[in-house]
Amino acid sequence: MLLAGLTLAACSGEEEHDHGDMDHDNPSSDEIRSLEVDLQTPESIQSGEAAEFTAHVTSNEEDVTDADQVMFEILSGEESLEMIEVDHSENGEYVLEYTFDEPGEYSVIAHVDAYQLHTMPEESVTVE
Repeated sequence: MLLAGLTLAACSGEEEHDHGDMDHDNPSSDEIRSLEVDLQTPESIQSGEAAEFTAHVTSNEEDVTDADQVMFEILSGEESLEMIEVDHSENGEYVLEYTFDEPGEYSVIAHVDAYQLHTMPEESVTVE
């Protein structure tokens, strides 16, 4: 009888340890986070002139001002031309000023890492 009681106590102790990382006193800290990025590109881009690209990053409808990493990737066709890391500007916006040297069709991808999530919206742009 005593041995059965000790075995049950040991099992319940292990089970409690497995869930010890959850904050039962403050359930909002266990909240599931979302990660949304609104990638904004200029309507027209001229080669040789700076264009501004903005990634507005939100999580659970709140601005993210401390993303782990935000990088803009510039592609020509399938070829990656550059990966440029940017810092937070204001109000959850991360901004890149970039100058295309040649006219053509390009893609811009915002790689965003925050709250252990990753998203990478892509926009096509035409440079004249």
